[in-house]
Amino acid sequence: MQWHGAAVAEAVALTGGKSPKRYLVLVLAAVAVLGAHALGVWYGNNVSIATDSRPKKSTLALEFVRPPKPLPKVEPPPPPPKIRPKAPPPIQTAAVVPSDAPVAAPVETVAAVAPAEPAPAPPEPVKPAFGGIGYKNNPPPDYPTIAVRQGWQGTVLLRVRVLQTGAVESVEVVRSSGKKVLDDAAIHTVERWVFAPSTRGNAPIDGFATVPIEFKLDS
Repeated sequence: MQWHGAAVAEAVALTGGKSPKRYLVLVLAAVAVLGAHALGVWYGNNVSIATDSRPKKSTLALEFVRPPKPLPKVEPPPPPPKIRPKAPPPIQTAAVVPSDAPVAAPVETVAAVAPAEPAPAPPEPVKPAFGGIGYKNNPPPDYPTIAVRQGWQGTVLLRVRVLQTGAVESVEVVRSSGKKVLDDAAIHTVERWVFAPSTRGNAPIDGFATVPIEFKLDS
């Protein structure tokens, strides 16, 4: 190798061509130094490669977590003490002592009775209105000519509304004669009449009168 030759040449130059023993010692010393140097270089390279090729140890961090403290147990409140009802005190009865004093007779009390209100007076009777043919010159009905020709006869029953003055307010047929001509003749006649009004007691009032009107042919 070149660096071995250079080392030997350097050793020869240092001896300056002196005795072979001294030269040999220097050469051996130089070889030993170089060997040690080469060994150190080799060891360093191999050891560093081996160190790098080894698997790295992984570290696992463990953290211990303390479990939570249990909640304090809540106990229900004790039931209230039962209160026994006190017994009522005994009823003391007074002893009855016989006495020679006379016993007064019980006094009867009569409740005051309010005087009864007088009964209301009965209502005064009502007298219905009345009137007819000849009353205050009331004329008889006209016999319709057609009824005479046909020989129609019959009786009409009228209900008349009479005012307190005696005048007629309205007339309606309660029972027909069977012929409208006779009914209409009776209504027209009674509408012109004057009646004695209804009275309550002695006072005249509005009221009603029932009037029959008869249509009859002479035989």
